[in-house]
Amino acid sequence: MEQILAEAAQSGDINALYHVLREDPTLLDKYDEPSFVDTPAHIAAAAGSTHFAVEVLRLKPSFRAKLNPDGYSPLDLALRRGKNRTVKWLIKHDPELIRVKGREGFTPLHYVAEVGDAELLADLLVACPQSIQDLTIRGETAVHIAVRNKNVRALQVLLGWLKRGNINGQILNWKDENGETALHIAASTNNFEAVKFLMNEVKINEQNFEGLTCLDTFMGLAITGDERIAKALRCAGAKRSSSLRPAKTFADILSSKEPFTRKVFRQMVELDASIDGLSSEMRNALLVVAVLFLTAAYEAVLTPPGGTSSGGDSNSFSNQPCNISSSSSFARISRPEDTNNTRGAAQMRGINFVIFVYLNTIIFAASLRIIFRLLPRTLYYYMGCVGIALSLSYSISIILIAPTSIPILAFAVLLILTGSVIISMTLALSSVQAFISAYDGLL
Repeated sequence: MEQILAEAAQSGDINALYHVLREDPTLLDKYDEPSFVDTPAHIAAAAGSTHFAVEVLRLKPSFRAKLNPDGYSPLDLALRRGKNRTVKWLIKHDPELIRVKGREGFTPLHYVAEVGDAELLADLLVACPQSIQDLTIRGETAVHIAVRNKNVRALQVLLGWLKRGNINGQILNWKDENGETALHIAASTNNFEAVKFLMNEVKINEQNFEGLTCLDTFMGLAITGDERIAKALRCAGAKRSSSLRPAKTFADILSSKEPFTRKVFRQMVELDASIDGLSSEMRNALLVVAVLFLTAAYEAVLTPPGGTSSGGDSNSFSNQPCNISSSSSFARISRPEDTNNTRGAAQMRGINFVIFVYLNTIIFAASLRIIFRLLPRTLYYYMGCVGIALSLSYSISIILIAPTSIPILAFAVLLILTGSVIISMTLALSSVQAFISAYDGLL
């Protein structure tokens, strides 16, 4: 039966497949037992029997990750035999086939980056965007492999995908087993084109496990390298490792004092986690309290302590000469534009107003942040729009009531502080976590 099934897979005869299954319904199950075996899907994919391969994978999804004795999956065999039509139809049927790791941890994406088929590489990336994050057993990304094999066109496709897709931008800085980025490899292989494309996209002075930068690896070449590489790297800010400060190790970071900003964001994440554990009654009660605080904070800006000037207050004349016999002096004091300039402005002194607004903004932003977090995630988009509109309205109100006695510089600082507090406190949890990940990546 196995021989009949193998011949049917080779020829793509789906009717023969169901004929043998009628004779032995457990026939396909027998291929699950061996750890490494050429399944009918392997045979059909290698032969370019597209429909047969898709049908078998539909009946037995476990075959998609099955490796043959050579360490290849069905999609690997189709690629290596040049059956591109079969490859495109298989990944359309099941995009996760692209992430199946075969021999030495190579995925189909790694293989295509190695051979340099730019068109097929683009098809694989579109079908399975996350496949660009997969690593071989040597810690290599598809970018490493494309650079090592001097496939500049494939490198351009990968860089274009990283720029346009919603993918982790740090992939270009990932290091292989030797601690080398793709730029290290480009410099060590004397590949000017790859250096030109990579030098503005990666951390230029990253060091490998031997403490060498990309400029070090180029200068250490046994042969005479392309001088354009050294010139381009130096223009981009590349340095020799001897001129850099010693890099902090992970142990140094853990043994150092936690930065204040990192501690603040960590506590925000912990607050979000504690909110998730609240009962519905507690969430409703907290939501009511947050709304009350938000309302009070907004109302305080509209009616600040001491009130606002009507533009015709008697104290407008208190600092002027009281000699009413001087008609010119009286005219200068009582001109409409003098009184109208202060209409609606807060009566508080400048420094008091700054302190009041800053503390009130903290209450406003914290309340808005808690409300945003307590509501269902399905409402995040709408609440985000409302939150932005409310924050803008709040800021405009501050601008309108700010007393004229505040210096321009101090007022600018006030607006910056107000805006920064509102933005930071109204971030969603996902945004906070993304910031922490980016911050950790810079350490």
